Amino acid sequence: MKWIRALILSAVICLVSVLLLFTLIAFVVSRSGSLPRGSLALITTLVACGASFLSGLIASLSMREKGLLLGLAGGAMLLAVAVIVSLIVYQVELTPAGGGKAAAVLLSGAIGGVLGANHKRKVKF
Repeated sequence: MKWIRALILSAVICLVSVLLLFTLIAFVVSRSGSLPRGSLALITTLVACGASFLSGLIASLSMREKGLLLGLAGGAMLLAVAVIVSLIVYQVELTPAGGGKAAAVLLSGAIGGVLGANHKRKVKF
């Protein structure tokens, strides 16, 4: 039961952080008036990595164990949703560059999970 609760929390945190980060990026880009052509892929990868990191961190902070697995699971859920949407809506084929982005998202989720599981709370006497 703890695992299911932690994975649901991870998915919710990931969804909320992706929405907030993309909203912030859209606001900044609309205020600046232009976006360099090659920067969109980098921006989306950074947002996905940030959301994966936060989902792994929050889930492992709540469970206090198995942070690597929780971080990887949070990143894998984000990747699964992104791949399904890309295939259904945009009919995009998977490329080797997508493998690098997937590795970055999984790695950032794993780092967040490990940091959350190893976080020490202050002891009050």
